Amino acid sequence: MSTQPKRLLTVEEFLANEGKAEFRSEYYAGETFAVAGGSENHSLIKMQAAFVLRSQLRKGRCRAYDSDMMVRVVATGLYAYPDISIVCGPSQLEGGASPNRVLLNPDLIAEVLSPSTEA
Repeated sequence: MSTQPKRLLTVEEFLANEGKAEFRSEYYAGETFAVAGGSENHSLIKMQAAFVLRSQLRKGRCRAYDSDMMVRVVATGLYAYPDISIVCGPSQLEGGASPNRVLLNPDLIAEVLSPSTEA
């Protein structure tokens, strides 16, 4: 075991790294966590849920985003790629023209859980 404390990243360092990274990561309290690929069942459930939600939103002012949109949970400081996020009204984005813009005001976040991620 290493006796040196783990170096925590700032949000700015995380976002700068994420913009150049080969693989996606999520961020919480100075630590990053690799985003694993989903299984076939995960993908099917996510797409079916997104289709149902999207069909319900079609005529309203709400929009659905997939897991390509990073979301910041302002209350906790978590930066993540949820399976589905929905915004009703104008989207508030952090990051300006940055390639890794972050959604700040999701009205709904949906995540398909496997037994391991649920725990």
